[in-house]
Amino acid sequence: MKKYSALVRTQSRRGGIIQAASTFLLMLAVFSGCATLDIVRDRIESPVIDGDKVVFYYDSDSAKSVSAAGEFNGWEYRPEQPRAIVMKRNEKGVWQASADIAPGRYQYKIVIDYQTWITDPYNANTVDDGTGNLNSLLVVK
Repeated sequence: MKKYSALVRTQSRRGGIIQAASTFLLMLAVFSGCATLDIVRDRIESPVIDGDKVVFYYDSDSAKSVSAAGEFNGWEYRPEQPRAIVMKRNEKGVWQASADIAPGRYQYKIVIDYQTWITDPYNANTVDDGTGNLNSLLVVK
């Protein structure tokens, strides 16, 4: 009888180890996938100066419209406004727009769905707007 109970305990331990290892590998796969997605999104640079154009990017699956508004265009953000920089989805599904912007130093924000104004999440350069809020900073040389 002792041999049988020792065998059952050994099999039970193996089952527990296998279950723990399986859980660990599953969690590793899940969190690795999430981390990879964040890394891909973190690789977006915005804005990018491409020759004589400035290209803005913004990644959002839920946004219905995205614009770049700032000192360079009189803070216009609606499509009917003549200087608005309205983004469109590119082949990767990322919002994108390019614009001719003269050399200078400009404050700007990304405008989502015509109502939510945010600093550019891909641009670490920010400046206080004088009222306690932050704007993204673009320097065109």
